[in-house]
Amino acid sequence: MRRLAAFPALLTAFTLAACGGGATPSPAASQAAASQPAASQAAASQAAASGGGTAACAAAPAGATGTVTVTIKDFKFAPQPVTAKVGDVITWTNSDSAPHSATLDNGACDTDTINVGASASLVFSAPGTYTYHCKIHPTQMKDYTITVT
Repeated sequence: MRRLAAFPALLTAFTLAACGGGATPSPAASQAAASQPAASQAAASQAAASGGGTAACAAAPAGATGTVTVTIKDFKFAPQPVTAKVGDVITWTNSDSAPHSATLDNGACDTDTINVGASASLVFSAPGTYTYHCKIHPTQMKDYTITVT
């Protein structure tokens, strides 16, 4: 039974360790995540969803195919809101005339810059409602929502 209880913490630690780009956790954060009991891990994930705590998302592994697609066009993200399940790969494709990003409002995770014609993906490891914006155009592209179940 103890082995099963450790699995969610190890999965989260692996997901965060595999992160590339904008949301690189510190070694201390990764070690803490790996050693937290499952109940504490869930509390940390809920804190991340509401604006504080550790990241509940990470860059998708290289070559991952998006299961949820968001298009960036005319300085807007569509669809709105984004809905996904834990573990889904959310891919933002920039079909606009300028570079953009998808950045959680709490700063815990982002796609880094998505150039025109390019895509970037994130995977969420905890359910919750996450607000995001474009860090390049924060006054124009704000108040967007990702709901993860």
